[in-house]
Amino acid sequence: MQTTEPVAGRSPVARNPLLKAACVAAGLILLGFGIVGFFVPGLPGTPLLLVAAWLFSMSNERLHRWTTTNKWFGRAVADYHAGLGIRRRVKAISVAAVIVVVSYSVLVALDALWLRSLVAGLGLYGIYFILTRPTRERVEAV
Repeated sequence: MQTTEPVAGRSPVARNPLLKAACVAAGLILLGFGIVGFFVPGLPGTPLLLVAAWLFSMSNERLHRWTTTNKWFGRAVADYHAGLGIRRRVKAISVAAVIVVVSYSVLVALDALWLRSLVAGLGLYGIYFILTRPTRERVEAV
């Protein structure tokens, strides 16, 4: 099983203060958008949190630990980084949300054909991406 231990001590980013600061800043921005993504349809919350956690793993152990142990989203981030995949329920909700938001955008909100096609294509790719990630099966307590 893979570990979710941060690599900050071994990373070339950790040796360069400018890169370290840039990773922390980018991670904080993505963390903010990721949290907002849980409340705004169409904004992907979990992928942004995963990238933020990855950036923190190279630059700030405290923020990395916080993103992987947070009571609301830490389990999903830690499971994904450990290679355990995405829970089936989360996959179903994610795919349903993509279908609803993309359908509304394509059928109601957008006028330009090229933009409709772009949004539909991105939505299909998003669904493909979600469905091709490993599925975490529920582990029953013994």
